[in-house]
Amino acid sequence: MLRRTVLTMFALVAAGPATPRAFAAAATDPDVVEVVAPGLTLERSTGSTPAGPVRQALLRLAAGSTTRPVLLQADLSSPRTPTDLATAAGAVAAVNGDFFDIDRTGTPDGPVVRDGQVLKASGQAQGAVGFDGGPRWTGRLGQVQLQGSATVAGRTFPLAALGTRTVPEDALALFGPAWGAGDRALTVTSGVELEVRAGVVTAVRPPGGGAVPADGFVLVASGAVAAALAGTPLGSPATRDVQFRDDALAPGSTGFALGARLELVRDGAVALFDTADPTWAALRARTAVGWTADGDLLLLTVEGGTALSVGVTATETARRLVAAGAVGAVVLDGGGSAQLVARRPGDAAVSDVVVPSDGAPRPVANAVGLVPAPAGPLPAAVVLRPALGAAQVFPGLSLPLRVVPVTASGAPADGAPVLSSSDPGVLAVAGGAVRGVAPGRAAVLAGAGAATGRLDVEVLGPLTRLSVGTVLALPAAGSVLEVTVTGTDAAGRSAAVAAADVVAGVDPAVLRAEPLPDGRLRLTALTPGPVPTTLRLSAAGASADVPAAVGSRPVTLDPLDDPGAWTVATTRATASLSRVEGPSAGSGAVRLTYDFTGQPAGTTTAAVVAPVPVPLPAGSTAVALQVRGDGAGGWLRATLRVAGASRPVTFAARVDWTGWRRVAVPVPPDADVRLERVYLAQTSVAARRAGAVDLARLQAQVPPLPVVLPRRRRPVR
Repeated sequence: MLRRTVLTMFALVAAGPATPRAFAAAATDPDVVEVVAPGLTLERSTGSTPAGPVRQALLRLAAGSTTRPVLLQADLSSPRTPTDLATAAGAVAAVNGDFFDIDRTGTPDGPVVRDGQVLKASGQAQGAVGFDGGPRWTGRLGQVQLQGSATVAGRTFPLAALGTRTVPEDALALFGPAWGAGDRALTVTSGVELEVRAGVVTAVRPPGGGAVPADGFVLVASGAVAAALAGTPLGSPATRDVQFRDDALAPGSTGFALGARLELVRDGAVALFDTADPTWAALRARTAVGWTADGDLLLLTVEGGTALSVGVTATETARRLVAAGAVGAVVLDGGGSAQLVARRPGDAAVSDVVVPSDGAPRPVANAVGLVPAPAGPLPAAVVLRPALGAAQVFPGLSLPLRVVPVTASGAPADGAPVLSSSDPGVLAVAGGAVRGVAPGRAAVLAGAGAATGRLDVEVLGPLTRLSVGTVLALPAAGSVLEVTVTGTDAAGRSAAVAAADVVAGVDPAVLRAEPLPDGRLRLTALTPGPVPTTLRLSAAGASADVPAAVGSRPVTLDPLDDPGAWTVATTRATASLSRVEGPSAGSGAVRLTYDFTGQPAGTTTAAVVAPVPVPLPAGSTAVALQVRGDGAGGWLRATLRVAGASRPVTFAARVDWTGWRRVAVPVPPDADVRLERVYLAQTSVAARRAGAVDLARLQAQVPPLPVVLPRRRRPVR
């Protein structure tokens, strides 16, 4: 059974949260449960599967809570990160929402109902999951369908869609102010657009971008309907008659609904679906929304595609929700879109809880957010949180804490908490500083007026060893690395050591070392290098010499002069490899000739693939290559395997140059990194081109540390 830590943030106001249920499998037992807001808990866990480690985070909102779920979005055509969406709405937590048109319009795939108002729908019924305004957060599976027409200059046309990503052929679609300023030309191959204000046509033009008038609407027509409307005189009367079928929400509901592409859980069991479909069978990051028999809302995100979590299938996602008590659930968007953010105890804003598989937050079409009820400004509790992870400390050393009074909604409040120790013989507290005295357990107690808080602390045995758990490689002068110093006692138990307790010896011509308020040690490079050096650490009688380096040297992994040593792969494209002259006299290069034109909708790619992934030397800080661009604007990326997990990285957002240029991306120096492929991608249908880029001199930037250059095995031909 995994160790479970419960962080009670404000016991006086947290009576509403549901107690986490007994889980069916150890892999889903929560390691840590944090109270985020009244009625809302965050459960985090890490487990092992046959495919590798899996990390997940689960938001559980209790039925009857004053914290409520809402649908977050800027508009239908302006994706935003979950952090941005949550911040704008005052949400304390959020997960990504529906699948969306990432390649073109940014529009959600399914219907959108917000505050009881339908903002996006199709003339064809679409599946949706809706949530009414409480007090129970039970999801309702149903369908949303547009049933309406528009009348222009006396002629009536049926409406095929509202706020759609694609206007069907020979059809008419309606766009309201909720659409935003997205380019409506992307929704139709060719057509005409009518702008209507105050009941009359004010513009007839090709479809384009720009906001829809707040006092009107826009009609986009295709095919025969476009031909019929193209000559509409300005000033012609225009009206729309719009009704909806919406059984995902109760009649008169002010709740929200979003697309339900796949039902995961029905009646407390894994639902039936096509488990052979690659979309659901692949190991990847997943997000889902579910509900319990008691009406609790469950928002689950499983991390995937990272060094710490391989991801799960849709079936495994369903099983994890059933283990958490779900009687119903549907899948939300996954992969790089799978994200969960939350306001951690004592923080002023939300932050990432899981690591996005893209390596950075991805803008998404919408999100499910959790918004607490307004609370007064007085503190209701005091949050105590270790600045460096676990609440453990060594005798004679300090334990940096974050001590924050919070309101009833969990937001930071004014106040100056007074700290004390439950056992001064084990743990000393003086002037707000906490220090270990002798092995054992004690609590730090906090008070701010009527608000109180408590943090249980373990004092380990005396410190015997120091270490730093990362490669100390700084790429250039002025670069900064912030690290945590780790200590170990005679029993082999480890905990972070506050940098203020550590004497850090460095060569002053090479490095500067300084403690940070949160307990970490900041190293700053003072020379371009490359030069090896040593960081000498000492604290409480223990010491360590840690190798470090500033600067790096390029190490060629493959000259990229033999197209026969690589293969080509495409998605919605054609491509080939050939040998051409390289960036210097007598050198060679691999030319990737591609054609993205005349292909179906979706992202197009052309890749140069290593039959055997190319390993980078241990400690490498970057991977680089020479590229002769064609100026066609393609997205130049690579797929790395980092600690066994696939991770896409970007060399250049746009290949908008011609001639040779060296491009590079950083890599984690403390992980096993291998390059699988280099590829061009194009997400915009309008920007698809045919062209060729040349690639040469695949290199790693290697710091002057004792490393062994791995050898790449070339395939036998």
